Amino acid sequence: MDKKLLVLIDSVEFARTAILHAKHKAIGKQKHIDIVAFAYESAGNILFSPPAEQLQVIQETRLATLKKELVPLLESELSESDYSLNIIWHEAPEQWLANESDFENYEMVIKTRHIDEHCQFSELDWQLIRFTPLPLYLAADNTWRNNTNVLAALDLGSEKATKYKLNKDMIETGLAYSKHYDCQFYTCYTVHVSPILRDLGIVFSDEQVLNAFDKLPVIQRNLILEHDLKNNLHIKAGLAEQVIPSIAAKLNAGLVIMGSVGNIGIKGKLIGNTAEKVMRLLKTDLLILPPEC
Repeated sequence: MDKKLLVLIDSVEFARTAILHAKHKAIGKQKHIDIVAFAYESAGNILFSPPAEQLQVIQETRLATLKKELVPLLESELSESDYSLNIIWHEAPEQWLANESDFENYEMVIKTRHIDEHCQFSELDWQLIRFTPLPLYLAADNTWRNNTNVLAALDLGSEKATKYKLNKDMIETGLAYSKHYDCQFYTCYTVHVSPILRDLGIVFSDEQVLNAFDKLPVIQRNLILEHDLKNNLHIKAGLAEQVIPSIAAKLNAGLVIMGSVGNIGIKGKLIGNTAEKVMRLLKTDLLILPPEC
């Protein structure tokens, strides 16, 4: 059976963006769209302890209101699509996804990014980025942008089989997206340069990039050559969190594909990983591919 698309909604205000992206991804492929909307309110915020029956009424009322708000939107946007709606009372959607959903039936998770003047992502966005076992598509805004390109940020400096597999997945996914949306596909690789040594003039970025492709591990060079992407590979020295957004802007990328190394625990929550640092400066759509996706 063909895998389905899973749309997660934690805000009715931003639901339309994710729904539209799911709709466009399903076109021509006859994919079913599962839409799961979440509501929750902790009883710990209430000064007194209402009886269980009253709490049940509150929960049912909230869920009914959420459904009433979403149904007209879905009927309007997905009238010709095969979809289902599930309204769930759950405190942590990322835990529901990991523990209660049969994610093997899904091709990817689609969700709207929460971008405002204060932040680029909600706490749920970050939790999904870190822990989702599925490819995660974070749609950036409510404007459907045409004629924008696709950029895959590759890690070509490693000989590890897991890195090779992840790079291969990103390339194949990016090629499929560029074909579907009739746009250009590019890749990029950041040659790391210590900012301290760079500022002291001990290491020069131009020298680091010179013949950088020939210095890559053979397995990674062959991956680029096999897909005929050498002319579409942009190599630049510097910090990934500066280089990748700069290249994305230069190439008019509307979608950036990145791999997640899955940092977890205290370290992951406190400092994040390189991908998270990069994403804070990107206002494009993001597709995050987990290892072995």
